[in-house]
Amino acid sequence: MMRAKAGFFSCTPSAPANQAAEDQDYLRWHLLDHMPEQYQLPGVLHGLRWTADEAYREARIAAVQPLDLLGNVVHYLFTDPVEKTLADFVDLGAGLREAGRFRVTRPPLRLAALRLQTWYSAPRALISAEVVPFRPHRGIVLLIEEPTGGRPDPWLNWLHNEHYPTLLAQPGVAGAWTFGAPYTPVVTSADWATAPHYATVIYVDEDPLSTVRRLAPLIENRWSSGEVRPLFAGPLRSMVAWDAWK
Repeated sequence: MMRAKAGFFSCTPSAPANQAAEDQDYLRWHLLDHMPEQYQLPGVLHGLRWTADEAYREARIAAVQPLDLLGNVVHYLFTDPVEKTLADFVDLGAGLREAGRFRVTRPPLRLAALRLQTWYSAPRALISAEVVPFRPHRGIVLLIEEPTGGRPDPWLNWLHNEHYPTLLAQPGVAGAWTFGAPYTPVVTSADWATAPHYATVIYVDEDPLSTVRRLAPLIENRWSSGEVRPLFAGPLRSMVAWDAWK
């Protein structure tokens, strides 16, 4: 049974090159302090964080302002009741800020809470599609796309029937989850993306840079019909080491 119902995405820039130590402090704080606190909320299933070093930024397939500045992505999976969980999530953040636990921040490029729409696993991964994000991975290819007109039903059907079977057969691909239909955020600001769009996470268990080079022609073909356009398409690496047993 699919427990995950929605995903929250937070896209932020990296620190300037001359502030690399500050960026490390930010990532250490988020992974060891802020992210664990979210699990006190019953509706939070899982938290993931990825980053894009220079080589990853150079390997991007597409990036529209302001997402051309993207350096870090935080992704939480929510279960029902999603609306209450989202409200609790915002309240917890405010409480941690009041307690002085938001000592390092990054300006958001994009915040979004989206319904989970489709989920797939690669046959070679030998796991069910429902658990792909919980499997260790080396990185991801993140796609953020928006319709150019109304709901792109022909495109969505093509993704399911043709695109994903081909994509999931590629070396290095472990699975893919797609989110769409934005929730109305509890706190409305220009940083929250509320217009219709899709966010797809392609989970990679081989070298992400080599994998994204193989996938680039397939990914670019997603936009050939003109029904959607890319806002971002590129690789990010996992913040947790793959070879934990090494």
